[in-house]
Amino acid sequence: MTKVTLDDVSLKRINLDQYGDLENLRKAYFDAVPEVCVERPRLITDFHLAHGLLDQEKISILDKAQAYRHVLENRAPIVRHNHAHDKNLYEFSLRDTSPFAGSTTSKFKGVPLYPELIGLLLWPELKTMTRRHPNPFYITPEEADELNLKIFPHWLQKNVMEITKKRYYQGQFNGPVATDYPDEIKLLQNLVFFNTSKFVCISHTIPDFSKALTLGLSHMIEEAEHNKIQSGDPSKFYSAIIEVLNGIIRYSKNLAQEAGRLAERASTPEEKARFEEIATTYSKVPESAAGSFREALTTVWICWTALHLENPNIGLSLGRLDQILYPFYRKDIDQEKLSLDGAVELICYLWLKIGDHVPIMSETLEQLLGGTGSNQAITIGGVDLNGEDAVNDLTHVMLKATELMKLRDPNLNARYHPSKNSDEYLKRISEVNINTGATPAIHNDKAVIRALQSKGDSEEQARDYGIVGCVEPVSAGRTYGHCAAIIINLVSALELALFGGKHRHTGMNRQIGPKSDDPATFDTFDKFWAAFETQTRWLIDRTTILNDKFGKTHQDFLPTPILSTFFEGPMQKGKDLIQGGATINSSGVAIIGLADVVDSLSAINKWVFNKRSISFDRLLGTLHEDFSGDERLRQLLANPDKTPKYGTEHPDADAIARKVVTMLDDIFSRKQNYRGGKYRVGYWTMTAHAGLGRLTRSLPNGRQAHDNFASGITPVSGVTPNLTKALHSAAKLPARTLSSGVALNIKYTPEPDKDLMRDHFAATVKAFFSGVETNGDEGFEIQFNVVSREEFEDAIKHPEKHPELLVRVSGYTAYFIDLNPQMQKEIIERTEYLLSSGNAQPSKPAII
Repeated sequence: MTKVTLDDVSLKRINLDQYGDLENLRKAYFDAVPEVCVERPRLITDFHLAHGLLDQEKISILDKAQAYRHVLENRAPIVRHNHAHDKNLYEFSLRDTSPFAGSTTSKFKGVPLYPELIGLLLWPELKTMTRRHPNPFYITPEEADELNLKIFPHWLQKNVMEITKKRYYQGQFNGPVATDYPDEIKLLQNLVFFNTSKFVCISHTIPDFSKALTLGLSHMIEEAEHNKIQSGDPSKFYSAIIEVLNGIIRYSKNLAQEAGRLAERASTPEEKARFEEIATTYSKVPESAAGSFREALTTVWICWTALHLENPNIGLSLGRLDQILYPFYRKDIDQEKLSLDGAVELICYLWLKIGDHVPIMSETLEQLLGGTGSNQAITIGGVDLNGEDAVNDLTHVMLKATELMKLRDPNLNARYHPSKNSDEYLKRISEVNINTGATPAIHNDKAVIRALQSKGDSEEQARDYGIVGCVEPVSAGRTYGHCAAIIINLVSALELALFGGKHRHTGMNRQIGPKSDDPATFDTFDKFWAAFETQTRWLIDRTTILNDKFGKTHQDFLPTPILSTFFEGPMQKGKDLIQGGATINSSGVAIIGLADVVDSLSAINKWVFNKRSISFDRLLGTLHEDFSGDERLRQLLANPDKTPKYGTEHPDADAIARKVVTMLDDIFSRKQNYRGGKYRVGYWTMTAHAGLGRLTRSLPNGRQAHDNFASGITPVSGVTPNLTKALHSAAKLPARTLSSGVALNIKYTPEPDKDLMRDHFAATVKAFFSGVETNGDEGFEIQFNVVSREEFEDAIKHPEKHPELLVRVSGYTAYFIDLNPQMQKEIIERTEYLLSSGNAQPSKPAII
């Protein structure tokens, strides 16, 4: 039975103009330059110094909880932001009318710092980051001096990276290493092989807000106290939970007091009433159960800000908000305590709050990941725990808020079940994509649920999946998966196979991977495949070993009492998440370069072994010269009419693609992580496919040196002249091998008849997900850019005219002008389809 009662799901009558204060606040958000916030590092450093924690090799969860409570109780209770800056840098008008008090940082748009993790990356740039381009960070000279002299020095040897080096690699950094191959840290620092992100954060997951909403934090404290008595609390886990919950309540009370103070000083009755309502709300929640929609949103928000104090928010995601908040929305609407317009306004304000900070990025990281937000994913729609249609009125309210605000954070993801959800809902998702140009991403419930079940989730758990970060599905609030634990450049495994364990980026006189035979001696493709698989397994071994070592450092040095509080499992087990306390434990892997590797293997298979018209000696020699002097060979390898390509529905290329993803899933699924769970594999690339492309020379698929890789599971740009063929190839990848999510990036030319375009858009997605046209194969995920090439090119020439141009990168949305030139080039050069015909538009190189 449908839960949609709206006469018009598009809510066309509601527009941003009717919310004047909201529109002004949104403009201020775009005008603001992110500011580095010193508050958290100051408070956390002071506590660690005062209690001698930096002298300890192991910090207990109770000690960490007391540190976080100290921060919560002593951070500034900001109800309204006031702005004053060096006018030579920037200025903007600000009237902060948000009904939600509190903030992630002490700044209007802040950059939170975590010196125990990644914060020290900014140390060399404290004096220069206000002038860098793009994406500068503002910091006052006084704040820079405080970090430089009083905070960062204490963490120089006490961050996750340095502790891990000392524990596991002592003596390997001052001379020759007594191993056959470089150690994992050196491979990580080479950038081109893999990245393990635990020295940055472990926040890539979805917490559970259900108890906070329906029972309140006071009830959760009572539960922890009961469990503490019953268990004796040998690990001090329950004592830690009590500490952080009391800290969150105190922070909320501080906000209420500040709102009360502002109410007394208000200059107008309207302003006084606004502050009084904030004071009343924050005095009640999240300590007690939420009784209204606004109180429910406030509970989520205040708990969300607390979670940010523990870990950098890189992919920490909010889950199925349209499901957990719907009962509060429905009650208020039915009792006429809330109007539809009021609900849209509240969600819009929450969306702005969620984007009140940006992740820390050094100038080097800007070249690899520039333009990314925090990737706070919100999931809507799909089916419920019983497998029935879960779309409701709040689903459409959230779609409307996303359409109006056009923000990169939160990253909206829409679940769609082709046999359970309505065509009206799919058309509305399609319409929002057309109107925003980039969001939401769309996930196929049939395929995703099947993939999660194949990894051990129960049917009910799998049905309750939410999206993490970019596109990673997990059972919401119960799977601690750290979905971005590992990022592997699969192209480097191919490179090692081509050159006997050596890599052109690190130099041909240096052995990196296992030494293997010269490919010129191979007489079958199977032998080359074996060499590729050997190098791939070796690379996977190295990165999983390092991931586990970082994880063990976290276990001893960075317990997570706040995140454990809002999760299914830890309260029952009496065990922190990083000790394996979650109901479901897993680790996530993202693969970079799938299409380029598949197309390269396909070229080798056809021309070297099947046709035997190109020798390996000639191929390798030409690759060393980046095809210089042999353009004819490059054209042959790059031509989809001559060489089988993934995305053209060629059976040979599609078979190799399936073989690659199956091999990777098989290898990783046999690996056990440090928490006792298994690894799950996904294919989403953020902007790393551009950054890593810059570090990689030419490939056997005809790609020239330093060009971008294809993103996610998307075919290489320019090889697929027909949209249907591209979708069919992607749908043939087995769902069970894609359990940590995929990004299939499709670019459409905007068309004048938006209604007709919407209908074609929805019909294409439905066919892709249903599997009717692909002999039972079902698409897993799809996301879009609906922006003309001309607009992109104008944004490069006149960025000041396009501050809000939203684009879908590979999993997340970003503002086009914030992307580095390499990534802008990749977006422009993606294959662009005219939806009405399904044919690709003529392509040409982007001029950046």
